[in-house]
Amino acid sequence: MSSEQENNNPTPKPGDMGAIPRPGGYDHFVLVADEGKVIHATSDTTASGSVIKKEPLEKVAAGGNFKVKNQDDKKIPLPVDTILSQANARVGEKVDYGPLTYNCETVASEMRYGKGQGHSEQAEKFKQSAAEKGESFLSHAKDTHNHFEGN
Repeated sequence: MSSEQENNNPTPKPGDMGAIPRPGGYDHFVLVADEGKVIHATSDTTASGSVIKKEPLEKVAAGGNFKVKNQDDKKIPLPVDTILSQANARVGEKVDYGPLTYNCETVASEMRYGKGQGHSEQAEKFKQSAAEKGESFLSHAKDTHNHFEGN
């Protein structure tokens, strides 16, 4: 695991959101806690669904690059002590996970910005891409149909 130290990627601090690239082109989002640990929504091996866990960043990153990825911060984050106390209180909580509705990014942003402030830019981009591909497919199908119908 490496924590990228570029100009645009500061050293992670408690209360920051972070992203770890995963195979398949998506990022797994976490909230930086303390003592090298992160809090995140992940699958629960003991039951169906997902659970919020606090685990070492090294384990969660599994050799991948970690980037600080706070959402634009146009929203004001909660105070760090509030972020951490509320996030720690959620450890062990079962969550109704949905990749396009309530995912790891939503959970991390909710912990950083407050209940009801959860947002997933990743899901929005996926939905936008799917909509564009659908429109492109429909346009192509219409053109093909018109070509064969002689229109």
